[in-house]
Amino acid sequence: MNESPATPISHRQSLPLEPFEILSRARAMGRTLVGVRAPGALLERIGIFDGLRLEDGLLVAENAAARTVIDPSVIAAIVADVSETPHDTVLTYVDFLDADGVSVIKVTALEGPEKFDAALEGLARAPLPYVPPLPRTTVPVDAADIGGVPLVAASASAASVTLSVRRSGAEQSWTGPLEAIKFGHSYVNVIQADVHLHLAARAVAAWNRGVAGETVTFSATDGAGQPIGLTVSGPRNAFEAMAETV
Repeated sequence: MNESPATPISHRQSLPLEPFEILSRARAMGRTLVGVRAPGALLERIGIFDGLRLEDGLLVAENAAARTVIDPSVIAAIVADVSETPHDTVLTYVDFLDADGVSVIKVTALEGPEKFDAALEGLARAPLPYVPPLPRTTVPVDAADIGGVPLVAASASAASVTLSVRRSGAEQSWTGPLEAIKFGHSYVNVIQADVHLHLAARAVAAWNRGVAGETVTFSATDGAGQPIGLTVSGPRNAFEAMAETV
């Protein structure tokens, strides 16, 4: 008789539904990785997350390169949790969830659980049941993936471009030159000191091209022709290596 595997121990804890208060504490965690996810695309800003302010009912945090905007009315739950990386290290994070339990924005502490716990000191916590991590795509990726086309062109140009991911309740962008684009582990990847972009293989079926003055914007669409929430924009010369038909 086969026994069902035991449910892993849960490290999840609910936090008070106070998005501004809890996001304001991210600065005390030191370097963080702040991620906003759209279908097939995850954009993460890396560094000290500070300067949070309330602007027209929205939470805004920006620096010279990155800008994050959150609608706190979309946040239905806030959860502290622990994850293990493939390199056997442990990361602690706070996930801000919508009414469907989907992450709106996730703040991962990169300087260890001690700073993480100190930053959240004094907040009420309650245990929550275990929830398995999101499955990762296993679709193979290669350098011909259309998702990488504007990224590779921008990298070759050395021009400054803006990566932006938008989903219900949050928008995040980062601006700067792109280094080499990496294809691997089923993703098209931007891996830089202050930004990561992970774009799932074949998540993009086409890029819609728009022009406003000297700025060109490419909007990613899926197989049904619907925008996935990812855009890449910059000056015309950033994309000179691309065919006009893309």
